[in-house]
Amino acid sequence: MIPSPPLPWFELARFRRSRLTRAAVLAVMLVPLFYGAMYVWANINPTGHLDQVKAAVVNEDELVEITGRDGEKQPVAIGRQLAGNLVSDDGDDNYDWVLTDGKDARQGLADGTYKAVLTIPANLSKAATSTSGDPAKAIQGRLDLQTNDAVNYINGTIAQTILRAAKGALNAQVTETYLDNVYLSFTDIKGALDDAADGSDRLADGAVQLRDGTAELGDGADQLSDGAGRLADGAGQLDDGAATLADGLDQLDSRTSALPAQTRRLADGARQVADGNAELNDTVQQVTRDLLGASEDANADIDELAKSLGTIAEQCEAAQPVGVDCSLLRQAAGRSGELKELVGGIRGQAEELSAGTKQLAQGSEQVADGNAELARAVPQLVEAIGQASDGAGRLASATGQLSDGADELGTGAGQLAAGAGRLSGGADDLATGALELTNGLRDGSKQVPDYDESERETLAKTAATPIQDAAERVNGVKNYGEALAPYFISLALWVGAMAIYLLLRPLSARAIASSAGSVRTALAGYVPGLVISVVQVGLLLAVLQGFLDLRPANQWLLVGIALATGAVFTAINQMFIALFGAAGRFVALVFVSLQLTSAGGTYPIETSPPFFNVLHDLLPMTYAVHGLRAALAGGTDGVVRDVVVLGLFTVLALSVTVVAARRKQTVTIARLHPTLVV
Repeated sequence: MIPSPPLPWFELARFRRSRLTRAAVLAVMLVPLFYGAMYVWANINPTGHLDQVKAAVVNEDELVEITGRDGEKQPVAIGRQLAGNLVSDDGDDNYDWVLTDGKDARQGLADGTYKAVLTIPANLSKAATSTSGDPAKAIQGRLDLQTNDAVNYINGTIAQTILRAAKGALNAQVTETYLDNVYLSFTDIKGALDDAADGSDRLADGAVQLRDGTAELGDGADQLSDGAGRLADGAGQLDDGAATLADGLDQLDSRTSALPAQTRRLADGARQVADGNAELNDTVQQVTRDLLGASEDANADIDELAKSLGTIAEQCEAAQPVGVDCSLLRQAAGRSGELKELVGGIRGQAEELSAGTKQLAQGSEQVADGNAELARAVPQLVEAIGQASDGAGRLASATGQLSDGADELGTGAGQLAAGAGRLSGGADDLATGALELTNGLRDGSKQVPDYDESERETLAKTAATPIQDAAERVNGVKNYGEALAPYFISLALWVGAMAIYLLLRPLSARAIASSAGSVRTALAGYVPGLVISVVQVGLLLAVLQGFLDLRPANQWLLVGIALATGAVFTAINQMFIALFGAAGRFVALVFVSLQLTSAGGTYPIETSPPFFNVLHDLLPMTYAVHGLRAALAGGTDGVVRDVVVLGLFTVLALSVTVVAARRKQTVTIARLHPTLVV
């Protein structure tokens, strides 16, 4: 029976024999460092070095001109602005954009010189400004991005992200400009409504003045009608007097024998008639002058009224106020000619009446003079009487015409008064409608917002980007490499565990041949590997934190989870080789591939097929990655579970190794003639 050696250290003791064996142990210790540090270093911050990646921008956009609000032509070159922004952006998270032509861009994309090509089409500026014109001609702009998956696939995703950011900024700028013009148009609309309300207010004032003027015109026409009536009455009386005079003169002429006795009475009566006719003539002349002056004023008022009505009708037709018939204004303006003709007729009749009364006054004076002369010169009486008789006939005819003209003047004045009344009513309706229009425009103006420049800028920015990104990373890490570090550390420690049992034997042949128990034999192969694993963890974490600036949120938790991960991976690799011999290394390779694909170390496990979702909760690397993430990023939820599960896997693996050791201590034909030698 071979005596029991100090099993835990025996396996390591044999590597002290030469420098080569000691170097082998050191090399195994460095394996996780090589894998872990290199992977983390290579992926430490790839998106922070995009400025080292060349990309091409081809600007084919054509400049357009739009007419500004001031009527001036303004050049717009959206493509030039976009290209300039890309080329001038020296940020680490942006490509090194190069402005070039289409031929060079295509060649560079094909040979890998350019990792992306952005082509700005010729109609980009036209599309960006198309919303300011005919809506039917509005078009959307397009940016063409090309990447070459034969060169790099992930680069295409990164390029699309950069393009979305540039496109979002460009869209926001175009939208802000469009919305600024929209909000500015509100101010213009409000100003136009205020101007329209002022115009409508003036229209209402004019309508009120028109109503008052037509009311005064109606009153004047009524007065003219009353005066014409009185004139007609006087003319009738004058006509009657003239007829009586004519009859008397006829009788006087036929009764010349009684002339001497009647001469004095006739002279006195003639003088009275002459005086009365003179007074009548003065009255008629005054009335005629007043009437002529009134007719001139009436014609001027009618012209002014027609002009005002025409202007009001045009304003009314342009404003289209609700409930107002603008055609009445146009009809009223068209009837001004009728009024002027009527006034002209009255003027003519008044002039004829004036001439008649003047003739009457002159005839009466002549009669009076004749009677006086008759009283002084009887011999001439017969001739004078004849002349008086003739004059009286003419006077009767003139006074008849005067009476007819006065009647027509009264009728025309009545029509003028009626028309003025209707015009006054229409003007009143117009004033009411204009006032309602003014109030409506004022109310509409109050409802239209009026923004100053600062308010327009704020509203345009808010409307262009109504929802802003307020993403927050809980327990965030600083870069891509730190995010993947738990995955790479787990991978490195697994590779390190595989390397350990390339150097060490999982079960010492001497221990198996000795009287040691299976537990002690299993520990004799595990403890040396665990020691090397601890060194591997120490070296790996030292380099990651000392040289790659990995800053864990919980330093001691990181160390503890890393040590637990190394311990379980060492136990599992020992188990595979102890159980399956040389084939165990192949099993370890298959096992790690299953762990790497189901651990969720890169993308969320939910994005993987169901098969890997099932394995996710069954394999130890899942809990190692989760625990390392918690240590690096922060948070303790699930960490106790991770430690417990890793411990259970370690115990389970060691238990299987104990069983394998017990089997090894039993001599069989297969052991005497192994197929593969470990």
